[in-house]
Amino acid sequence: MILTFEQVSAEDLGRVGGKGLNLGALSRAGFPVPPGFCITTEGFRAFIAGCAELEALYTALEALDPKDVAAARIMGARVRDALSAVPLPESVASPALLAWERIGRDHAFAVRSSATAEDLPGASFAGQQDTYLNVRGPEALRSAIKSCFISLFTDRAILYRAQGGFGHRGVSLSVVVQRMVLPDAAGILFTADPVSGHRGTLTIDAGFGLGEALVSGLVTADLYRVDKRSGRVIEARIGDKALAVRPLPEGGTVQVPLSEAQRKARVLSDAQLKELLRLGIAVEAHYGGVPQDLEWCIEGSQLFLVQARPITSLYPLPKRAAEDRGDGPLRVYLSFGHLQNMTDPISPLGQDVLRVLLPFRSKKIAGEPSADESVLTDAGGRLYIDVTHLLSLGPMRRLLGGALRTGYPDLGRALELLADRKEVQAAGPPSAAAMGRIASILGPLPPQILAQLLWGKPEEAPAWADALVEDTAAAMAARVRAAPPGAARLREARRAVSGLAENVLTRVPPRIVSGLVALNLLRRRFAGTPHAQDVELLQRGLIGNVTTEMDLQVGDLSDLARPWPELCAALRRKAPREELMAVEGGPQFLSGLDHFLKRFGMRGQGEIDIGRSRWSDDPALLHQVVVGGLARKEPGEHRAHFKRLQEEAEAAGQRLVVTAGDPIAQRLVAKLVRCVRHGLGLREHPKYLMIRCMGLLREQVLAAAGELVAKGRLTDKEDVWLLRFEELLLLLEDPGAQDLRPVVTARRADYARYRHLSPPIALTSEGEIPHLPPPADLPPGALAGLGASAGVVEGIARVVLDPTAEVLHAGEILIAPYTDPGWTPLFVHAAGLVCDVGGMMTHGSVVAREYGIPAVVGVGSATRNLKTGQRIRVDGTRGLVEVVAEPAS
Repeated sequence: MILTFEQVSAEDLGRVGGKGLNLGALSRAGFPVPPGFCITTEGFRAFIAGCAELEALYTALEALDPKDVAAARIMGARVRDALSAVPLPESVASPALLAWERIGRDHAFAVRSSATAEDLPGASFAGQQDTYLNVRGPEALRSAIKSCFISLFTDRAILYRAQGGFGHRGVSLSVVVQRMVLPDAAGILFTADPVSGHRGTLTIDAGFGLGEALVSGLVTADLYRVDKRSGRVIEARIGDKALAVRPLPEGGTVQVPLSEAQRKARVLSDAQLKELLRLGIAVEAHYGGVPQDLEWCIEGSQLFLVQARPITSLYPLPKRAAEDRGDGPLRVYLSFGHLQNMTDPISPLGQDVLRVLLPFRSKKIAGEPSADESVLTDAGGRLYIDVTHLLSLGPMRRLLGGALRTGYPDLGRALELLADRKEVQAAGPPSAAAMGRIASILGPLPPQILAQLLWGKPEEAPAWADALVEDTAAAMAARVRAAPPGAARLREARRAVSGLAENVLTRVPPRIVSGLVALNLLRRRFAGTPHAQDVELLQRGLIGNVTTEMDLQVGDLSDLARPWPELCAALRRKAPREELMAVEGGPQFLSGLDHFLKRFGMRGQGEIDIGRSRWSDDPALLHQVVVGGLARKEPGEHRAHFKRLQEEAEAAGQRLVVTAGDPIAQRLVAKLVRCVRHGLGLREHPKYLMIRCMGLLREQVLAAAGELVAKGRLTDKEDVWLLRFEELLLLLEDPGAQDLRPVVTARRADYARYRHLSPPIALTSEGEIPHLPPPADLPPGALAGLGASAGVVEGIARVVLDPTAEVLHAGEILIAPYTDPGWTPLFVHAAGLVCDVGGMMTHGSVVAREYGIPAVVGVGSATRNLKTGQRIRVDGTRGLVEVVAEPAS
């Protein structure tokens, strides 16, 4: 029932909770922890066993809607009332009082809750349960212990568990009883900067008296920031400490106002800061370098440590930076997911496929492709590109910065904040091999772009690109299927994919870039004239965009379903194929669906991750998009709208030609217009080809997974995406290979944890995330982003986090975290678009311009700050989003 801190072992989490486990470890390691003991979770179970309603209460708790705050409050009060009537068993109270007397009954004590899911690497329950300070005497101790047990069911704890998916039955509570220090000063120490994420900065909040005033927000604490390597005080910001919380002789605490001099006085001296610095570094080292959140206090000249827990809010370091442990120059990483407009975590196998597919490698691969040669690294389940060496080359830094500022302004701004630091420049230029790789990729592009502008035939580009996709996919399929099944076929598929970017995908960009160059030349030519808007209209209804055609075909599916009410009802409830086939209109709809899937079935939400489901895996994923189109009044309305956009663009092009001037100028402008209209439409072809070929590789991976499941090497086929590619090959080729099912289980837990992280747009090897200040002229209450498609629209907002689970009705404004091609079929219905991430050339922006719908991307927090049902105004010209009216009650 009782464990002293020294008796707590590393295996006792289930008995003493996170707080008790950490205090035990710190005590055994010799840190200055005041003595104490834990009442184990056996005591908690003995207490709640006395509640006759317990089973019914747990059942009601498990049924709570995590979003229903009012219901959680009602349920919490019901549970607490029931437990308040239960006496604390003597089997708990008697041994607790004996342990208390051994430490010294004349002392004041802190009685603190310690849940079994508390202070863990992936979750912090800090503040969810209660703490009682300056507890004196046996009756006060009994009361505090019981109150701690009951506090497992505070409203905030119930909601935290429900929203985090932790469950209620599986969490128990231990009570920590610790001799209380009566401090002159107390506070919190973070061994990394909790705001910027910088691992080299130690941050301290400090106040006078007990730390309760600080953690409760009663005072503005002193803030100290210290460089961990040099010990230099970077900042000492003195807070207005209006009061201190002091202990009362009879127990409890009181708020004591401070004099004007004390309010403005510095809490910590430089000597005390150095002592705290040493303590923080030592505790972090004790926990293997994991950044820690420490609670400390100073009584006289003695520094005490009263708690340490991992900082769970920090975004993980890039894998290679974590392995380097701060050695070497400062490195800069840009988010690959933001460039691709897909910020979800990517499966381990999906990461390996992207590393061999994309040309981000330090040297040309000879023979078997390896993911280890890539400059892509993993951080928090996402991929980041190491651009450090490029930043030391002036021309490359300007080229990269200019491209990012144009297409992805936030990435460009983040890069500018980091690029010129001397710590970054110390990395030096890329190696000769890497420079050769860069030259081999970029070198041929300028002459090819020039050739397209001068002699190319833009009208032929769409048909040429379509043929390239079909021929390449067919050749890869034949090559892969000619190899023996199993590991040999997988190796061949990986080799084929590894050469895709360099041998094929580089042939399309010159035609796309020629369209971009032509657009910019036209902008310059007609800047300041009445026809400047005509230049922008050229981007509407582009010719040959494969993703646009996919979206229009989804609209055709809505038209197929609309005349049949029973079919529409079945689609709304995501009925299986057999049920759809049995209703009137079902066979015709399914025939159209099969035709669609034959061309586009390999696509889906988050498709750059080979581990994500495709529409061909589960066609029901499309049903919500089809249902959204049912709100349109007339069949073919989406096609008619797109045709009008094309006609507007063609008319704008003709006006530009007519007003260009002499015949030579007119011919030049006409050629530039054709380059824009036919070149920019190829923007999606490289991605489309990449996904087609990844689909072929996916087939082989799933076939191998089925074989491993049959042999008992994997539990489920979908587990294969949690393996690395080499691990998969090893399982196929070596019957005696290590059982990787425990590894799969651990990675599944990591993946689930990563899903709740917000990936930064850029970060350094020290974990620092550059802070991008908001625009200075932002209207009150407005959200700012990048105006990606011009125009202004007002309408009803619809926040969609998962397009397979939520319906966007025609005419609503789509609010989304990101939009890759798996999302863009929704654009057929949308009146406007607002995205958390994105740039001028991401999928959502390009398609929004083609459809002529106003769009603002890169807002950062739109899905958190906007609500479904609000009437909002989207200004795609200025990059602003404003709430016009709240939802009608």
